Amino acid sequence: MTDLNLDQIKDRLIAERDNILNKLKENDLSIDDSETPDPVDLAVRNYSKNVMLAVSENESRQLTLINEALTRLDDDEYGDCQNCNKPINLKRLDAIPWARYCLSCQELVEQGLLDEE
Repeated sequence: MTDLNLDQIKDRLIAERDNILNKLKENDLSIDDSETPDPVDLAVRNYSKNVMLAVSENESRQLTLINEALTRLDDDEYGDCQNCNKPINLKRLDAIPWARYCLSCQELVEQGLLDEE
């Protein structure tokens, strides 16, 4: 990984992790039951809560991937595909620094032909 600035990548990953953690802290999923809302208000609140839960799940998944990438950096395993062990393209790592797989293996994951570890 001589062409990568690992310190810069680590800084980007930490910044992204902090950003996600702040977003997750800001999400208030509680419902104020102090007054009885009309059915439309209740439906809107429930829909909003479901959307926020879905976003939180996606952000939690991304947070896991970022933490795994930081671990790979510490273990000197960053930049290699977790399936075929070939180097991940530098442009891919620049775009998605938490990428676990090379493009070929990522396509297999998306097609359901390779189980994510």
